[in-house]
Amino acid sequence: MFELQTPWTELVIRCMLLYCFILSILRMANREGGQLSPVDQVVLFTVGDLIASAAIKNDDSLLAAFIAMSVFVGMSYIVNTLSYKFKPIAKALQGAPLVLVHNGEIKWDNMEKEKISKNELMESIRAAGHASVANVQVAMLEANGTISVISRPNTEPQQTM
Repeated sequence: MFELQTPWTELVIRCMLLYCFILSILRMANREGGQLSPVDQVVLFTVGDLIASAAIKNDDSLLAAFIAMSVFVGMSYIVNTLSYKFKPIAKALQGAPLVLVHNGEIKWDNMEKEKISKNELMESIRAAGHASVANVQVAMLEANGTISVISRPNTEPQQTM
């Protein structure tokens, strides 16, 4: 139960490399949490299982699982601390907001870059209370994957009751 079948140093190195690999994959995908499509979710669940298998190899001991979990949590802490202290690291890992609509005009190059369909954009615009993109001063894809919408002057979202 507590006897390792794999050297602990190998477990730590495997987990550190896997953490960096996962981070780079998620950074390439750019959209996070709330913006994941069902296809993205299937990939993440599958990758999670594959990562767990690769992290502990064939070692099914409880100690191997504890080591793997500790390394992943520790790496997360280190990356969060570095991102907080060094803004270039934060920008590289978390990304920056991107303009999707400016003065009622859709920025198609940015939409294409982030693989956001017009339907997805319009859903966010409607959720902000607007029927048309013409009512939008700015719509931004935030670093966390959500789309923020700012109204044009004199076109405040209509309140629903």
